[in-house]
Amino acid sequence: MRLDVVFSGVGGQGVVVLSDIFCEAALLSGFDVAKAEVHGMAQRGGSIVAHARLAEKVHAPLIERGKADVLVGFEMLEAARALYMLKQQGSVVLNTKYLPPNSTMISSAKPLDHDRLLEMIQKGAGRVYQIDAINKAEKLGSFLVVNTILLGALSALPENPIAKKSFEEAISKRFKEKFVKLNLQAFESGRDSVVLG
Repeated sequence: MRLDVVFSGVGGQGVVVLSDIFCEAALLSGFDVAKAEVHGMAQRGGSIVAHARLAEKVHAPLIERGKADVLVGFEMLEAARALYMLKQQGSVVLNTKYLPPNSTMISSAKPLDHDRLLEMIQKGAGRVYQIDAINKAEKLGSFLVVNTILLGALSALPENPIAKKSFEEAISKRFKEKFVKLNLQAFESGRDSVVLG
């Protein structure tokens, strides 16, 4: 069994934290794991892409273009930008938040709208799991758990070979004790959105 996952977002969204927890869960489930990160501008708002590969034996951390089994998009524009990494009929876990790029705020360039981006992503994927992670996080009382919600959704995909208890253990190890319960609730909320969706 093998699984190649690309995580795509911007600085400050928890892309690196999420990919770390995913890799820790894979190790706890007995897989070999390799991970790599590609940072854009080294500040909040710059693009960040993380590659995570798991198998019985992994030989290289970087996923080749068009080979990722799953793309986890922390917001729509970054997901659309990373879509070229996804294999045909691959799955996308998509936070439906859209952040127009900063350049459109200071120029006359017209940003792509939400519906156009969603259409592009749906055309490039076999299955798109749309998660309103912002709304779910708001209901839980903290916007800081958006990434854990997406992790929950990823864990519920049929492609995922990692045991649920391994994710729960990895989450418990990663966060301070006072935040563990909240993040486990967020994880379950993400799982439910795939099961019910």
